[in-house]
Amino acid sequence: MNNLKPKNRIKDTMYGMVSIVLFLLITGLTPSPSYSSGEGVSPEEATQFIRNAAHATDLAWEEFHAAAIEGTLASPLVQVTIEGQLHEVRRLLMEARKAERSQDYQSVKEITQQIQAITENIIEASRKRKP
Repeated sequence: MNNLKPKNRIKDTMYGMVSIVLFLLITGLTPSPSYSSGEGVSPEEATQFIRNAAHATDLAWEEFHAAAIEGTLASPLVQVTIEGQLHEVRRLLMEARKAERSQDYQSVKEITQQIQAITENIIEASRKRKP
């Protein structure tokens, strides 16, 4: 049957467990050549997402500013809401740039999608005129 003495079995089991743990640590911490921290989002795509979000932010600001200067915003509440959204968009844009520097490209994509949605709302609200 099993010719190993009890001490040898424990010793062999310990070496086996240590070997497995080391193997898992080494393979788990070493990225494969196809590894991407952005789950399929390339650095170039992340850069383009940020450019598009920055452009959308500029357009939203211009649309709001024109409506505010003309005095055609639907209400003072709309103006305050849009101003808050513009601050949020700028904060998110900085967060996206920080994520890009950290090579977290999936976060860049998600954050810039939020920016796009908010800027669309800003533009739409800015175009609504006083009743």
